[in-house]
Formats: sequence, C-alpha cells, structure tokens
Amino acid sequence: MVDLPPGAAEIMSDLEGVAALPGDVDDRVPELLAVLYRLVPYASSMMHVLNPELREFQALGESGYDEAILAYLRSSEHYREMELLGMDRNRPPMCVRDAPVPPSELPSWAEHLEPAGFREGIGLTLFSSDGRHLGLITLHTDDPEHPSDQARDFLGLLTPVLADAVDPMRSIITLSRIVADAQSGVVLTRAGNVLALPGLPGHPVLQPGSPVLAVAAASLAEGYVHNSFLCPYRVPGGADGHLQVTVLPCPASAPAHLLAVVLTAPATDLRGLTRRELEILGLLVDGWSNQRMASQLVITQRTVAAHMEHILNKLQAPSRTLAAVRALRLGLYVPQPLARTRR
Repeated sequence: MVDLPPGAAEIMSDLEGVAALPGDVDDRVPELLAVLYRLVPYASSMMHVLNPELREFQALGESGYDEAILAYLRSSEHYREMELLGMDRNRPPMCVRDAPVPPSELPSWAEHLEPAGFREGIGLTLFSSDGRHLGLITLHTDDPEHPSDQARDFLGLLTPVLADAVDPMRSIITLSRIVADAQSGVVLTRAGNVLALPGLPGHPVLQPGSPVLAVAAASLAEGYVHNSFLCPYRVPGGADGHLQVTVLPCPASAPAHLLAVVLTAPATDLRGLTRRELEILGLLVDGWSNQRMASQLVITQRTVAAHMEHILNKLQAPSRTLAAVRALRLGLYVPQPLARTRR
C-alpha cells in the first residue's frame, strides 16, 4: 500500500486532465512537468522520448541543465548507462540513492550532475500499456531530502498516466483513422524498419525491406504531402488483385526517427482499368514517353497508344497530363517498382 503524499488526489486528477488534452505532445509536456513540481520541487527536469534505432534520447522538454549536461543526457553513452541501471525495463521509479551501484561510479552523476550542484534525482521509465519503451523522465534536485520515498512511490502510480500523455502513437493513431477502411498498417521509420500500429495488424507487403515501403519512402522524399497508390497482390488461394496503399507522413511532433504511417485497404473502384493500364499509368505519372513505355513493357508503341486511349476514356481525361493528375489524386496507378511485368 503506497503512503500517499499531501495533495495526491489533486495531483493525480490534474495529470489525468493534462494527459487527456488533445493536440501535440509538445503542448502537454510543460503542463505535466509543472504538476510534477508540486510533488518533487526539482531544480532541473528533462522528459525524453527514446529513439530505439540510434539508442539515444530525444528531448521533449528540458530545463535547468547546462549544455554539457544536456549533451550527455541525450547521448548513446547515457542510454547505455540507463541500461546498466535497468532503466530500459518497465520498473518502479529509481532515485540516485536507490541505484544498484554507488553514484560515484555513474558517469552522469559523478562527472556531470553532482559537480553542477545537484544532490538527488529520480528517473521514471515510460512504457506504453502494450509494452513499448517510450522514454524517460528525470528530475534532479539541489536538496538531498527530495524526492522523498513517499514521492518516489507515488510517482510509480503516476507513471502510466505520464506514459500515455507522451506516447507518440496517440497522434499517429489519430492520423491513421483518415483511411476509414484501412485493414492493416505499420509505422515506417527513417531507417526502413517498421513498428506495429496499435489497432491494426501488419501485412506481408509491409514487411521491412519490401518494395512497397521503398516506394512509400521515395514518395515522401519527392515531396508528396501524402500519397496513395496500388500494389498488385494475390490473396493466398485467390485471384490476382490490388491493394490500395496510403502513405501519411508522421506529425511534426512525433519522434524524429518515425517517418510515416503506411496503410493498406481494399482497392474497391479501379474505374474499369486493367492491370496493364494501371502499370502504364504508373509510368505516365513518372513522365515516361510512349516509346520508353513500349521498351519497358516489351510491346509496340501502337499497343501503348491503344492502352492510353482506353485510359483517357476511363478517367474522362482529355489529355495525358490530366490523366496523370487524376491517377495521382485517386491513387489509381501501380508504381513502376511494383509492376509485375517490368523487365
């Protein structure tokens, strides 16, 4: 049974209120830290989000540290130190006095924090309800009496609320709901890895290294605010078909290592376009001439021209340029890297 500090109910209520606020996490962080100050009168604070690919922390909010301390706290060396302390696991908050090794053997404390005048501190590991390591909150004081054991134990009760408040997947899940009929999805990182998207399963075409993800990343590099295209896909035991793939850039407030949400949905209205016509549209979107298309597809230019006439009729487009614009807007094309008939 946790011995609650004075004002515990109000602190819990205020944190839950801040955590429930809409908008970017950057707007919630200062409010969260202000509430925590009522429990731990810290001299410095930092809220980190984990970049698991670089094994470093990205600061969401920070105050009271000089630049040398900040550089260390953001570094991979600090992350390795947190691993040694077990702060990469879902565990109760840990004060400096609780560390399994003497503080004098901790580089962050002995070389940076204690020389700067700090006398105590506490770290809170942040994990989502589904087990994702989100980051870390550190609060340091110039008074060895703070944080008290009572405050430390109460912070253990508050940690799930704090984790929910800074979870970058909150805004990403909201973003993914733009595609109402999405049946699968992942979050694509800048390193080409994928993270599970809560609420949606993955899909074979969304595995790391897949050409679909390569096309998704390339479309963002080319400056598309968002993009939609078709991917040929045969359902196991079924006939050839297509999936509609939608690429949405992650919000600016998301951690820097997260690139985009990639979703798949049924391709329900192809406007009567055939598989070959969808491939030709993919080449048309890329600005290819009929001659180059014919060489790529190993068909005659006359055949390409016939396909192009059918495409213009089906998209009700008076010109090749307008057909390309409508194909982009509707996501009615198969990008060249995904076309099954490429040489």
